[in-house]
Amino acid sequence: MYKAVIFDLDGTLVYTLEDLKNSINSALKNLNYSFSYSLEETKRLIGSGTKNLCRRAISSLNPQDEEVEILFKEFTREYNEHQLDNASLYDGVMDVLIELRKKGIKLAILSNKVDKNTKEIISHLCKDFTFDFILGQTTIYPLKPDPTSLFKVIEELKVENDEVLYVGDSDTDMKTGNNAHVDVCAVTYGFREKEVLESYNPKYMIDSIKEILKIV
Repeated sequence: MYKAVIFDLDGTLVYTLEDLKNSINSALKNLNYSFSYSLEETKRLIGSGTKNLCRRAISSLNPQDEEVEILFKEFTREYNEHQLDNASLYDGVMDVLIELRKKGIKLAILSNKVDKNTKEIISHLCKDFTFDFILGQTTIYPLKPDPTSLFKVIEELKVENDEVLYVGDSDTDMKTGNNAHVDVCAVTYGFREKEVLESYNPKYMIDSIKEILKIV
């Protein structure tokens, strides 16, 4: 049925929460903001790209665009330096990727994380595995949940929409898949509660990445 599986990155394939938390807190401290975020609080900042993460981080102050831009630049500097401090693949990810590849399934990543960071993290954590296509945030395509970037990945994989399973952990991912009219699989171990994911009626919902092998 499926010829391709397209994965979100953060919260789906890779645990990045601690490095994101540390980077936004360091950026806030460096710019003399008087607050910081816990791991659970940081989850709420994630999902629409790192600039929006920064905007949400200081949203209580009704920031001007210039203030968001300054924080974004400082966060980017911090994250570029620390993005691999604690990043790790979720349990079972590599086994699943290898098994899907053995089945002849095309594999891709679509993330709202900056393209450079997306590719550097995957290059480091998946040294001996090559995805068919990887696309992070660029100036060319709008951020998810706009489906344009997903359509681009599907085009690159040379498959049809009904041959694609899109896998993600957030409401943004659910919206993206629904907007693109592809089957969606929600993972419950990422950055959003199960109840939030259920509200978007994904075709599948799994508690472990290994359950993908029962679907594809």
